Amino acid sequence: MTRSELSLLFSRTHCAENSVLSAYLNVDQSRPENLNRKFESHLKKLASQIQRSVSGNGERQKFDSALRHIREFVSAYHPAGKALVLFYDHSDGFFVHDDLEFPVQDQLHWGRELLLEPLASALDQLEGYCVVLVDRTKVRLFVASLGKIEEVAHDERDPRKIRHLRTVDPIRIVRWTDNQVLLNLRNVAKRVEELAKARKLRRLILVGAPRVTAELRTLLPAHLAQCVIGETVASLETTPEELLELTRPIAAEYELDTELEKVSGVVTSAVKKGKAVVGLDRTLKAVNSGRVWELIYARGYLSPGFECPKCAALFCSRPTRCPYCSSRILPVANVVERAVEHALRKQANVEVVTGKASEELKKAGGIGAFLRTRTGSLER
Repeated sequence: MTRSELSLLFSRTHCAENSVLSAYLNVDQSRPENLNRKFESHLKKLASQIQRSVSGNGERQKFDSALRHIREFVSAYHPAGKALVLFYDHSDGFFVHDDLEFPVQDQLHWGRELLLEPLASALDQLEGYCVVLVDRTKVRLFVASLGKIEEVAHDERDPRKIRHLRTVDPIRIVRWTDNQVLLNLRNVAKRVEELAKARKLRRLILVGAPRVTAELRTLLPAHLAQCVIGETVASLETTPEELLELTRPIAAEYELDTELEKVSGVVTSAVKKGKAVVGLDRTLKAVNSGRVWELIYARGYLSPGFECPKCAALFCSRPTRCPYCSSRILPVANVVERAVEHALRKQANVEVVTGKASEELKKAGGIGAFLRTRTGSLER
């Protein structure tokens, strides 16, 4: 599932009543607990837990209908990835499913809208990157995303198009050869720029002999040179799978470093009352007012809260009435999850942080946001 496909899911509005069933199932056949279709048993167990909490005959009928639709699909499903995600909306019959190449936690969610936070979190953690495998005369370009890698170009200079140098002067031969290498690398830089623009890639990893990758880096446009997150060495015959294993640690380390920088930045800016807030209460106010530019939260940070069923405003403590529309407020099991989904629907960026960055953010409240405007009006 791509970011554009996820955006289409976020464009769906929430229903007035519970009618949406979201399912995430780990179906990885390399894991013993998923063999012999045991993922169907996992789904049945999750469903029984929700059925006990569904009240009213009308809602029970809608839930049973949605569950039946999903179970019928899963019963005929043949695992093709590490996980399966399914959404069914009883109100209009909307149904979508997708195979995922990354693991997920088994969960089933019944509510008024699609549960998309796990997908958004995965897309953030597994952001795609371009791998440039290059030598003096050849280049192979790859795009790695969501646990998969795809080769998108394999170019080499055609010897029939290269003028043969009729000389025995070693100095001229070296100079001519260096010029041919330079022409090749300039062509590589152009191809990389085109690919990065077409696929909207913001991260590059250069692979090859250090001298060649260093020269290529100097030939990249300034904005692309800043996107290089690492370099490593491999032969041009390296398989895509080997490249993925080689570059994945580089991407993961860069992600962790970036997370630490963002957490430090949001906390510092919030303390100085700049364009940032930290803490659940102030962050929810920013989400409600549509002022979040980038939402940042610690993986695993959960908190119960409240939501207005009419205007979807979120609160960490229960007001008597919604201050925005005066409607009755309802409790939600995890208001952080709802904040993430609301922010994404309002076209905000979302960053889920892990490791040391997560620990640091939890010290400041577990969640925060960079804002589109300064924090003044949040004081009211």
